[in-house]
Amino acid sequence: MERKFVQNDPQELERFKERIDLVEYAQKQGYQITAQGKREDWQHLENGGEHIIVTRKDEKQVYFNPGDDRDKGTIIDFVKTRENKNLGEVRQHLREYLNDYPEPQRTYAEAPARLDGLPVGKPKEHGEAATETETDEEKRTRLISEVLGVKRELTDRTYLYSRSLTDETIDSPAFQGRVFTTEKNEHGFRNTAFPLYNEHGLASVEQKNTGYKNLLELPKDGIWVSHPTQGKGTPIERLVLNESAIDSMSYHQLKNDDKNTMYIATAGTVTERQTALIQRVIDKQNPQELILADDRDAGGRRFNINYLNDLQPARPFKELANQEAYSEASRPVQWHATAGRYHANLRVEYHHENSQEGAERVKYLTGQVERINSVQEEPSIEMKVQRSTDKDTVIKLSVAKADTAQLEVISQELYRQREQLRPEQERHPVNFIRVEYPIAKDYSRDLELASQGLSTSQIQAQATQDEREREAQRLQKEQLRAEAQRLEQAQHLLQVQHPNDTVERRQQHKEGHQDKATLATSSAVSAKNDAGQRQPATEQLDGQGAEKELIIKVEERYKGTGARGQAEAVKDTVERSGAKVGDIQSTSTSGLRHSEMKVAYRTDDPEIGKISKTLDAIGNQKGNEVVEHHSDRAERREIAGNIENHRPSQQEITR
Repeated sequence: MERKFVQNDPQELERFKERIDLVEYAQKQGYQITAQGKREDWQHLENGGEHIIVTRKDEKQVYFNPGDDRDKGTIIDFVKTRENKNLGEVRQHLREYLNDYPEPQRTYAEAPARLDGLPVGKPKEHGEAATETETDEEKRTRLISEVLGVKRELTDRTYLYSRSLTDETIDSPAFQGRVFTTEKNEHGFRNTAFPLYNEHGLASVEQKNTGYKNLLELPKDGIWVSHPTQGKGTPIERLVLNESAIDSMSYHQLKNDDKNTMYIATAGTVTERQTALIQRVIDKQNPQELILADDRDAGGRRFNINYLNDLQPARPFKELANQEAYSEASRPVQWHATAGRYHANLRVEYHHENSQEGAERVKYLTGQVERINSVQEEPSIEMKVQRSTDKDTVIKLSVAKADTAQLEVISQELYRQREQLRPEQERHPVNFIRVEYPIAKDYSRDLELASQGLSTSQIQAQATQDEREREAQRLQKEQLRAEAQRLEQAQHLLQVQHPNDTVERRQQHKEGHQDKATLATSSAVSAKNDAGQRQPATEQLDGQGAEKELIIKVEERYKGTGARGQAEAVKDTVERSGAKVGDIQSTSTSGLRHSEMKVAYRTDDPEIGKISKTLDAIGNQKGNEVVEHHSDRAERREIAGNIENHRPSQQEITR
């Protein structure tokens, strides 16, 4: 049979772009509009954590995914990417779509001729005029900023004041145009925003408030960068790296001197991309010294270990095929720190001319490890040679997370060794990189305690107490995790030993005839049965659900002894949802009341949907923090969602 070929209309794709409303199409695929411009010249849509922004270009709708630079284009690209179709299949799919939805249901205003928003590339400062035309990168920056409601002004200093920052610090030339106020928030709060930039412009925005922290769900492709403390365009002498912009501002208030300083913050965990951006800043600014001012904990030490390996003084620029390139110093030894659940690891790689040189390097490192282990009650650093050839030797060092500082000592020795092995012209200036740790966990906490009038020794004592409390919380979480694992093992054993009985009980539970009971543990909580009575916590009859625990923290103004406040309201709300709440434990400092309460629930509770919604709502409320293992949070939301999806509608009930 002869196959009949149909020639495609070359104008058909253009008609798809003109006639199909991209926003409406995306909504039919499950996306929801979360924000849009006042003139509806852009829409921000979200579906399962994926964000897209739809705007107009040349009278046609286009979209881009802020989390993936390659995911952008017209309705054609949108369908090809999400439906995994070739162009012919896209044509057929959109023909069928137009048959069902021939006319767009929405109308849009024309985009304004002048476009104002956050700058891109070399950021424009306050007062500079926007250009009449904008590049794709500029439009991307503008739209992200509009979606977030980010303005160029700091109109609310409440959060910054709560972190003990003064007007003098906030008004420093270093932070002008680097701290904003966001007007848009689903709960009506005005958050403080710290924009993260890369070489193309705005990359993301970190928003903070009391009990609230949010980083836009985008690749961590930017860093927060201040201006020089002596004003824009002045040559800097010192670069300071922190984990957060609040730490940078706190460091400035505590340690500001006559040196012209620039601050960089990474908004938490450092990515490879961020390290490369930091090096680009060093190349451009050419500071005389680099201060690593991360947190005094295992994470901060790990970041500093890697900075010692990765960062170097400003690199000489060289031309390479019309692309930016820099001359790299030789690396006879390099290292990288990683962290597991309980241990921190350091991978050391030596490059040498022959095996004899390799043996000497191993001997040197072995001596350093033995020296540290010899002053410990028990040897703490484990060392293993993973690979050894004539040209390369790879060694792995491992310690318990609490001993990460010992790996930091090793990395400092490796840094000194590398400088000695390098040709003299490639060596770093003496004391170019310096590590400074806060007295407490971070510089924000140092500033908070110093603002209370505490002396250095008193801050040290409070820092020790803080560490004990964090360790107690860590141990409690480990105990809860171990108990959860034990429960899962018990459930699995029950299913293996009594499979038929388990299936029958599950069916009874689904039909609403199975009373609830909990497994007696050190933290067991009695639960209500279907008749509303309390059952003794003796054993888990269901074999399907599990008991979960979490902590809710509440921070509010101190109203005096015995006064009811937000913490009591939170407890009442959680109890009404069906969960069990322990006593409120409160302390007060600097006019603020800090409260904690333990919450327990079961995943097979008939009210799990109500409990889950209540916990999420409380966590989103200003001043509250729900401290919960991420796997527990995901599990309860999934269970609650499944219950909601399978709940019969009113029409089904009355049918």
